Amino acid sequence: MKKIILTLALLLSMAWATPASALGLDWGITGGLNLTKLKLKGDAKQVLKSDNQAGWFIGPKAHVSLALGFGLDGALLYSQQKYSVTEKESGDSEYKTSRSIEIPINLRYSIGLGSIASVFVTTGPQFDFNIGSKNWANGMFERSNMTTSWNIGAGVKVLSRVEVGVGYNFALGKVGEAIIENAGGGSYLGSAENYRSNTFTAQATIYF
Repeated sequence: MKKIILTLALLLSMAWATPASALGLDWGITGGLNLTKLKLKGDAKQVLKSDNQAGWFIGPKAHVSLALGFGLDGALLYSQQKYSVTEKESGDSEYKTSRSIEIPINLRYSIGLGSIASVFVTTGPQFDFNIGSKNWANGMFERSNMTTSWNIGAGVKVLSRVEVGVGYNFALGKVGEAIIENAGGGSYLGSAENYRSNTFTAQATIYF
């Protein structure tokens, strides 16, 4: 992963040093659906389970073509992800709609299929900033203000204007923590009880 981050940094430096007139820059709007499932740890995993929940995202996107098929993708997205936890014994469920600003920055490699279409693969980091409420499930969980994750994806671009793709996003750190009740009636954040989220995405982009 360190090599990928170094490669991204090198390509960003190349893009910064290259005159704008020499770069292939495309702007557009992207949007799509996400399917998110929590990965629980510690005691929370013993008594709770999580199912996939559908949400959506939308925002502006930019693509910079560099050389030899490489490029960079960046976006500024408003995203709604939905979480669920179900108590295994009782079957009771709690749901949370998480609202965040997402900034994915992906290295991209494209292979042209003539003048009509090209296929591509992408990978890179994503930075999510929580803009909604932090507590949910009757105060059992608290979401982090900022999280970092990693994207991998693939897709096809048609006529240089429309592209569709699928991806997978996995957390590099905790998304939040469980709030553990103690014997004295107080509570604390259990570091061993942190949880992560993994997300499948399907998106479409229209370039202007």
